[in-house]
Amino acid sequence: MTQPPQPQPCSNCGAPMDPQSDGRTYLCVYCGTRIQVAIDASQLAAGMGFDARNVEASLARVAQALAWGMPDRARAQFQGAWLMQLEVELGNDKFIVVREGRQLVTRYQKIVRGVALKNATLAPDEWFENLTRAVAREANQNARAAAVLGQIGGR
Repeated sequence: MTQPPQPQPCSNCGAPMDPQSDGRTYLCVYCGTRIQVAIDASQLAAGMGFDARNVEASLARVAQALAWGMPDRARAQFQGAWLMQLEVELGNDKFIVVREGRQLVTRYQKIVRGVALKNATLAPDEWFENLTRAVAREANQNARAAAVLGQIGGR
C-alpha cells in the first residue's frame, strides 16, 4: 500500500513543507514557497484501485476513469456494465483491452510512425503496471494530464 505524502524540508528556508490535497504540491507555511513533485506510478496505481482478484471490475473502473478524464487519449466501449474494449494512446504506447468471449484480454503495442513495432498480450496486472507508468510519465510532462489524474484519484 502506498504511503500518504509526508512533509518535506523547504528548499528555501528548511522549514517543513506540508503536502497539499492534490498530493503533488507542497507549501511552506513559513516562507510561502510552493513546489510540485513528480507523480509516482505506484501512487497512481493505488489511486486507481486495480484489484487482481477482480480483474473485470478493476479494468472497467480504469476504463471509465481514463475515458472520462482523458477522452482525447482513451476510448472505452461498454455494453451495459460490461467493458467490451478500451484503447489508451500515450505517445508511442498503446494499451488495449478487448473482450474475447467471456474474458478480457490485455494487450500492449509500441507504435512508431503509425506502425505497430511490438505487439504483446500481457497479464492484466503487468498491463496495469505498464499503463500506470506511462500515464505517470505523461502527467509529469503535461499539466492537463496531471490535473485529470488528481480528479480520478491518481495523486
